[in-house]
Amino acid sequence: MSKLLEFDSNVDVESRESTQPTATVELIPTPVSPEKNPYKASHCPSDIYELLPPDGSTFGLFADPYASMKYVDVNIGNRNGRYWLEQRLEDYSFTDRELKLLEYLSEHRVGTRSQIERVVFPDDIKSKTVIDFLKKSRQRGIICSFSWVSPLDDGRKKPLVYGLTRVGAEAASKLFYKQVSDEFWFHPIKFPHGKGPNMTTFFLDLAANELYSELVRIDRIIDWQRRPQVRLSDGTKHYPASSFEVIKDKDEMRLFWLETVRVGKDWVGRTKNRFQRIQSAFEKLPPYQKPVRLIILTDSDSRISFLGKLAHQYMPDVKVRFTTDERLLQGIGEETFISYKHETEDVALTPIPIFKEDYPGMTASEYLDSQEVNIEDEEDDWYEE
Repeated sequence: MSKLLEFDSNVDVESRESTQPTATVELIPTPVSPEKNPYKASHCPSDIYELLPPDGSTFGLFADPYASMKYVDVNIGNRNGRYWLEQRLEDYSFTDRELKLLEYLSEHRVGTRSQIERVVFPDDIKSKTVIDFLKKSRQRGIICSFSWVSPLDDGRKKPLVYGLTRVGAEAASKLFYKQVSDEFWFHPIKFPHGKGPNMTTFFLDLAANELYSELVRIDRIIDWQRRPQVRLSDGTKHYPASSFEVIKDKDEMRLFWLETVRVGKDWVGRTKNRFQRIQSAFEKLPPYQKPVRLIILTDSDSRISFLGKLAHQYMPDVKVRFTTDERLLQGIGEETFISYKHETEDVALTPIPIFKEDYPGMTASEYLDSQEVNIEDEEDDWYEE
């Protein structure tokens, strides 16, 4: 992490800073010089200098714009899924872990082993148990796995990524009474090397799911929605990348939005347009529907200053916190979230109090456990003989 960041522990997530009108100035990032290229040993695409983080560091784990999908072990379980589903439906033998896995992947699309471990296995267990469970799930044909390849070599091992197969999506649809989008199931195929789909669309979900799985781990997440529809006062609609609710204490919830920024073709223009839409949405939302913070997830500390300037210019009414792939991968803590100070053009570490593992308020589990089923008694005399 950057050692230039200052720690600011006095900022409350619910505080309301005033905003000032900003003059429109065209903001364009400065290309990185070839001398700073961290991938000198690789054959680099010609536009890499326009996309690299400003400090010349490597892209975040879920941020390589040149990465392409590569399925792993494409034939595992491809003939077993239908039999597994029919047997499970016939004898009602779905396990708790299978249900949690199906629910997670049908809502969040993809997950790494680490993310699935935090969501499906909330108690501390051995990694071998998780590996064995995922292996069996692949052999049964309900999930498949893939990773990615790239012309850029950073020497870093890439995780396996898991997603539902067609049968897995069908199982989730039947069990949870919902339509699982075609985008949420995968058909393993052996693509020619380097010719698989670009990974950016999957990176957006993987990066967001790193935050989600951490909030599950610290037991604060109540609700998470991927691209929900938010109706505005003028009848138009806005679609946050993610909207989620965390618990502060009993009957005290806090709403957040998440936007993930990934670089690529015209990424600055697309980001400006996105920020303008968010500002417009804020102007058309009543106070009780506005998130207390918008979290912007980017790939590098060194990109935060530029994004902070963009945010101040194009969505001045929105309270923002920043974080990165690498900070989330280290686990939520004091150094996870960063604020940008427009007046001094500095960034500072700014924790979000309710995103702390030891926060004293009621946990999500305690809140959900307090919701009891209250079933009406069925009296015998209701029925006529």
